[in-house]
Amino acid sequence: MADYGQEVVKIFLSGYGLEVKKIKEGSTKTPDFDVLMHSKRVFYCEEKTLEYDDFEGHKDDPVYNSISAHIHKAAKQFNSINPNHEVPNVLAFTSLDSSKDIHDLIITITGNALLEGGGVLKIRNVGHRLDEDLDVIDLFLWFDQEKFINFVIGRNSKYEQELLKVFNITE
Repeated sequence: MADYGQEVVKIFLSGYGLEVKKIKEGSTKTPDFDVLMHSKRVFYCEEKTLEYDDFEGHKDDPVYNSISAHIHKAAKQFNSINPNHEVPNVLAFTSLDSSKDIHDLIITITGNALLEGGGVLKIRNVGHRLDEDLDVIDLFLWFDQEKFINFVIGRNSKYEQELLKVFNITE
C-alpha cells in the first residue's frame, strides 16, 4: 500500500507545479522523493502509509507509537541524504484507517490534544528520541486516503516561510 500513498503524494505535489522525482532505492535508506521547482531542489519528501487495522482488543502499539516510529524512520532517511539540513524535509502521512487522523499526528508531535474551545490538553510526553527526530522535519502533510487534509509546520523549521511560499499559503 506504500505505492498508493506515494502516488497520492506525488499527484498532490505535482498540482503545485512541482517536479517530483522518485529517489532510486539503494543499500542506504533515503526519502521517497526529490522535489524540484524550475529544476531547483526545494525539498525532500518521504511518504509513510498508515494501514487499516481491524484488530480488536488490547494492543501494545497504539497509534501514537506507530506515528512516532514512522517519524523516527523518516528522520534517519532524511539524515542519510540531507545530513546538514541544507534543504527542507517534508514528511507526508497517508492514512488508510479512518480511526487515525491528523489529530493523532498533532498529539504525537506536541503531546497535546486540541480542544473544541481552542484550548489544549496534555495527553502524553514527547520522548527525547522523538525530540531529535522532530528537529529534522520541516513540514508534515496529512492525507485521509487520497484527500489532503492539512499540514503542520515543524516546530523548529528554519524553512517555514519558504515552504509556505511553495504551497501558496499566506499567513
